[in-house]
Amino acid sequence: MTTILLLISLLLHVVAFYFIIVLYTKYSTIKDLSNSQRAILDETETSMTSFLIEMKEENERLIQHLKQESAHITNHGKELEAKTKESNHPTANSTMIHTNEKVPEEPQESELPDYLSELNEIEDIVEISQPVQKKDLPFEIQAINLYENGHTVEQIAKKLSKGKTEIELLLKFRQK
Repeated sequence: MTTILLLISLLLHVVAFYFIIVLYTKYSTIKDLSNSQRAILDETETSMTSFLIEMKEENERLIQHLKQESAHITNHGKELEAKTKESNHPTANSTMIHTNEKVPEEPQESELPDYLSELNEIEDIVEISQPVQKKDLPFEIQAINLYENGHTVEQIAKKLSKGKTEIELLLKFRQK
């Protein structure tokens, strides 16, 4: 009888150790996952901080540039104002001449920030659409013709004012 109890006790100990090992492996995987998430969170926080610092520096440069431009415009305006005052007060020996000439403004070069430097290199894409299909043809034939001409399913659906799924099904059934 004691041998049976010993066997049952041994069996229970083995099962308990098995569950302890399973729980430990689950705990270690969860702990590893938690550590990796913490590392990702720290990396994200660092990236966001550096991005915000860059934005702040860019804003400060923009504000400085705008202040310089405003000072330049103000100085230029004062010079023009002084010139107009001098021309409005003639001296005893001078004569006043009125002209409709405008004072030429200095061209202002605005430098684009680094992230917009490629703006001038962007090309416009013009899509030339084909002539309007005859209204006499059923939309199935129009859809097939457009597909054969190289249009995508989305383009065909948009041109015929039909659903994308409807056009896809039509084309699949016509191919069989």
